[in-house]
Amino acid sequence: MKKIIAASLLALSFSSSAFAAGTVLATNTPSKEGAQIFGGTTADEAARADINPLVKLSTGVIGVVNFAAEASNANQSISYAVFAKHTKGSKIFGTSNDSTNVYWKAETPGALTNANLPTETTNSGFGTGWTSY
Repeated sequence: MKKIIAASLLALSFSSSAFAAGTVLATNTPSKEGAQIFGGTTADEAARADINPLVKLSTGVIGVVNFAAEASNANQSISYAVFAKHTKGSKIFGTSNDSTNVYWKAETPGALTNANLPTETTNSGFGTGWTSY
């Protein structure tokens, strides 16, 4: 799980990405199980990258990225937090671009929804209920 989060951070450090070829990443929106994240700042760039994803989530793993877009370029993020959870797992894992920690929070098995997650794009969202590794 830590590898998935670290790879997600790497992917997001370049620019906005996509959870599926041709689909621009939306903030605070759960992916589908086993989604792939592609590089690019537009849907066209992401579609051309479909043969080489930056991150591929395992079957059963759902991811969410919260990001704050740069005012002068909506395709660039200035901060972000990433989360991942296996549908059969009992923990949500997360981290942010301004943190060196991976956080976890107990959760009942099932799909990851944005209702269970902070909306902040920095480590300030990992407060009550979150434990740091």
